[in-house]
Amino acid sequence: MSAISRRQALALALGAGAFAATAAQSAAVTVAVAPRVAGPILLNYNENPLGPGPKARAAIAASIDRGSRYVGVEGDRLIAAIAAHEAVAPERIALGSGSGELLNMLALGWATRGAVTCAWPTFGQLMSFAGEIGATVRRVPLDARLRHDANAIDEASPAGTGLVYLCNPNNPTGTVLPGASMRELCLRLASRTLVVVDEAYMDFVEPGATESMVGLARGDADVVVLRTFSKLHGLAGLRVGYAIGRPDTIARLRSLEMVSPNLPGIVAATASLGDAEFIEHSRSTLMADRRRVTAACRELDMACSDSHGNFVFVRTGLSATEFRDRMRSFGIEVGRPFPPLNDWSRISLGRPEENTALIEALRAFRSGRSVRAA
Repeated sequence: MSAISRRQALALALGAGAFAATAAQSAAVTVAVAPRVAGPILLNYNENPLGPGPKARAAIAASIDRGSRYVGVEGDRLIAAIAAHEAVAPERIALGSGSGELLNMLALGWATRGAVTCAWPTFGQLMSFAGEIGATVRRVPLDARLRHDANAIDEASPAGTGLVYLCNPNNPTGTVLPGASMRELCLRLASRTLVVVDEAYMDFVEPGATESMVGLARGDADVVVLRTFSKLHGLAGLRVGYAIGRPDTIARLRSLEMVSPNLPGIVAATASLGDAEFIEHSRSTLMADRRRVTAACRELDMACSDSHGNFVFVRTGLSATEFRDRMRSFGIEVGRPFPPLNDWSRISLGRPEENTALIEALRAFRSGRSVRAA
């Protein structure tokens, strides 16, 4: 048994009351969430520990009797629901098995036409697949504030570039470019290449920090915006994402579909779009705890990026591997290394009580002690 186990158990018990209070303050409703699974506290994959929401779970359960059938009209219903939600025509929407499949589809369709440009470090799936199929990848270092360097990305993307990948908020740093700067960069790049804007974490952005590029994807600019049901909606295991863009780009993207969508994920995503109470509860709970964990790290003199995701990015003073091993001794799993930021760690947000246990473990880590039972 790890040294933190009893303290964790106490934090879990105490955290239930804090969780209920947070829900009452932020959403004024009681929302059922997924049960806590025994074992280490998993803060390593940017999952949403609160979901799926109640409407999504009901839809999943109801879909079991149709599990022998392929997705049919349910896919059309989800596209129609997304189109209404995003204020675009259905022909501007493509579905994917998570945004991950869409990233591979984009690499397959556009990366072989030329090099791929991206900031670095960032979410690497598109670039990894592009490299496997023979494309050149240009990685542009982040700026001093760990944000995308707009001018450097522009300069690294001459005519003939296959596509440019922009992750805003960025994973793993959580940083954003201001809305006006992001829009200007996208328009400059889109005059000569496809721009892919990955907005997996846009739902967690602090007000006014940046803005979605969906407005560009509604028009004639060669911009594709990616969104996912894995984060805010808590459906990571059910793999549903979507792309928004010009009808001609979306038609080509749809032709590159690699796998058929799964029925439980499709109906869960459709239901979750209409679950306003859970969505607001999920957003406000995770954002409140991001502020709390960030404040605690800074009180401990641990530098943090300005994260706008459902995670924090913290400079620990150890290699990411060493820090991960140390946190495992406290019963907590944190993120993998993200070179070249080798002494930084990405820590996902858990439930409020899990984040309380994390803060206690960070205090113990900084003081050089073990976390022991009270």
